[in-house]
Amino acid sequence: MMTSTIQKWYTKLTVSLHNQKGAQAIEWIALAGVILAVFAAIQFVFKDDTAVGGAVSSTLSKIIKSIGAD
Repeated sequence: MMTSTIQKWYTKLTVSLHNQKGAQAIEWIALAGVILAVFAAIQFVFKDDTAVGGAVSSTLSKIIKSIGAD
C-alpha cells in the first residue's frame, strides 16, 4: 500500500518536472519552503531576545511595504 502511494507521488513528480508549468510550480513551492525554514530558524534563535526580534520585524515590514509600493 505504502509503496503504491510513493510510486504514484513519484510518477506525478516526474511528469510535473517534464512539464514546464509543473517544474515552475515545484520551484515556487521549494522557495516558499526555504523562506519558511529561514523564518522558523530566526524565530527559534531569537525567541527570548525582543530587541533583535523587533529589529527583524521592523526591517521585514519595511521591505514588504516597499515591494507593495512599486
